[in-house]
Amino acid sequence: MDMGITRVEKNMFSQNTDEIASELVQSLSNSDNSILLFKVLALAVKNNAEFVRSLDESIFEDADIFREKYVTLLKHALSQAVDVPTGIRDSGVPSIEAVSSYTPKELSVFFGVSITTIFNWIDQGRFMGIQRAGSNKHNLIPDVTTYVYGSGKRTTIKEIVTMWKKEEAEHPSTVEVSDLDYHTGQIALYEDKYKGEFERTLGTKLNLTPEEETDAQVWKHHLGRQRLGFKDTEK
Repeated sequence: MDMGITRVEKNMFSQNTDEIASELVQSLSNSDNSILLFKVLALAVKNNAEFVRSLDESIFEDADIFREKYVTLLKHALSQAVDVPTGIRDSGVPSIEAVSSYTPKELSVFFGVSITTIFNWIDQGRFMGIQRAGSNKHNLIPDVTTYVYGSGKRTTIKEIVTMWKKEEAEHPSTVEVSDLDYHTGQIALYEDKYKGEFERTLGTKLNLTPEEETDAQVWKHHLGRQRLGFKDTEK
């Protein structure tokens, strides 16, 4: 008789994934066995290459991050075990194959800051579970990564990218403009959205929503680039 996973078992595993991951991280005979099992599963499960590329040994140094990665891996293993057809996703069982990863350069565009700032945020632990790659490697940061705002609030890179794409779709650029005109135009959009200049709106608020904090970062970026543009025109 072939062994399979019933719908009840699938739902039970999906509901208990956090508990199972915690047990795997904490309750095996020693931490080396837990790490070894994680590595074997990560490399053995199908359609998992993108997830594996996003990992490094640093995830084993923090139990919370390790457990979070175990949860992701176990949910993906479940989706493969029940053989979900391509293009169809079970509710609550995300496919790692669908995870997108971004370079620091790409993230600098989505966050509206410099690449140097992105690397500084990596060093500061603002991208949870991510460390700067070695000299012969390049950082690829999955969109499921949690980003921690300066205020302590959290969101995912995927949500940041979604907001950026929404903004781009609402205000598409169809005419070739200079850098100065572009940044001035973007500043005008934010001034219209918040009904005033940065210093009188978001710049005065202490508690920002995740959307406002993202807007504030991008807005300040455009203001800085506008100032540089004015300096260039004066030379």
